Amino acid sequence: MEKLKESRGCGKLIVRDGWLICPGCHKRVLRVEPNTAAQNLIVYCRNCKRTVTVDIDRGQCFESQSPT
Repeated sequence: MEKLKESRGCGKLIVRDGWLICPGCHKRVLRVEPNTAAQNLIVYCRNCKRTVTVDIDRGQCFESQSPT
């Protein structure tokens, strides 16, 4: 099984059936409507305890670039 490379850059996150999917454990974490907009929204996954900063524009989710 190939390990995934961890990157700290920004990238597009998966939205499936109107739900943002956690990049770590692939569980649903946030409901995203087509008209949703947010900047620097902190999303916490209860399953894998991962925190992701997200930018949402018109239902599309992108991981914010973090300074650390």
